[in-house]
Amino acid sequence: MDIVTQSSLSDVLHAFAQALLAPDIILLFALVAYALFSIGSVAVEYFTERRNFKVSMPQFLSALMGAEEKDIPAVITESGLLNRQKSALLTVYDYRTLPGDALLALIRREVNKEETRYDKITGRNNTAAKVSPMLGLMGTLIPLGPGIEALGRTDTSALSSSLLIAFDTTVTGLVVAAICLAIGKLRSTWYNDYLSAMDSAMATMLQKIETLRSEGKISIKEPSDYAFLFEEGLKSASQKSAQEKGVDAGSVPAAGDTTSARTGMSVARETEAPAGTSAARETETPAGTPSPLSASRAESRVPIGTSSFAPASTTTSGRTDSVAPASYAASRAATPAPRPSVPSTPASTSIHTQVQTQAQAQAQAQARAQTAQAQAQAQPGGATPQIRREGLNPAEGETGAPKEGASRG
Repeated sequence: MDIVTQSSLSDVLHAFAQALLAPDIILLFALVAYALFSIGSVAVEYFTERRNFKVSMPQFLSALMGAEEKDIPAVITESGLLNRQKSALLTVYDYRTLPGDALLALIRREVNKEETRYDKITGRNNTAAKVSPMLGLMGTLIPLGPGIEALGRTDTSALSSSLLIAFDTTVTGLVVAAICLAIGKLRSTWYNDYLSAMDSAMATMLQKIETLRSEGKISIKEPSDYAFLFEEGLKSASQKSAQEKGVDAGSVPAAGDTTSARTGMSVARETEAPAGTSAARETETPAGTPSPLSASRAESRVPIGTSSFAPASTTTSGRTDSVAPASYAASRAATPAPRPSVPSTPASTSIHTQVQTQAQAQAQAQARAQTAQAQAQAQPGGATPQIRREGLNPAEGETGAPKEGASRG
């Protein structure tokens, strides 16, 4: 009976031990993933926190003790401490009206909060560094039982498979333990430095508040909100940075959307339009002002003396007066007409801008056609004043010779 009971118990224990092999390997894979995550997190922590921790504690403590009450927040925010440390110091400064024991309890709470946070981070690394070798040892011992049994049966294939699993789990556990132990030691060094700086800063802040209270220089009776404003400023700065990084270059408004064109396309025109083109000269049109197309149409009605692109006739009181060719030539000489050119439209401008540019070019071409037509109509009437200025007899013929009746008389 005892032999049967012992054999049954050993079989149950063997089955239980063999059943632990699969969970052990799964946990080792999870620890490998955590080790890789720890490597990335410590790198990020270095670039975001450790590299920004640049403070000379003697100079900072001296400036804090010598500052006036209203200048203490500026001294704290401009120091090289971490943002969490600045927030804790500003919180103590906001509640400087508290009595001595209550203020000391608040300082202890802020310091303990930082210690708890750092212990939680380093505790995970230390736990992984201790657990991974245990799992590696379990992964070594569990396959050795079937391996030894296979050796008794001279089954070398099963023996080699068991030994392979044993060695792999051992090496994996040791590598994970080494990585987590190194990261934990590095973080412990950083966090001890942070806590030392915070302890000295809090002690100096308490001494400064006691000095101000004894001198009667505390000017408030209710807590201030410097810490809240500081945290809100950090949140808004992070949100702004995230928005700037998340701006897509292809988020330009679609063509035909006039509302978005006023807000999004003006930047593209200012940055991408070449100098001298109509797209570069365009600005945002305020409400109530004519559009560039209507301005170009109104420009075609300006008299010749004020614009180079003007028609050859002006309308006054419903009557059309022709313009003499001499005045037209003088105006052309004074203000030569620029050569028409259709500017190249940048790729970022909308279709609405291209339509305006083409309309301006058509208006200019129509103005030049009207000018040429008026010049051609005014040429026949200009011969008579020219003959009269030469002092010739109007009764003479076209060749300048006197008629027969006139010579005989």
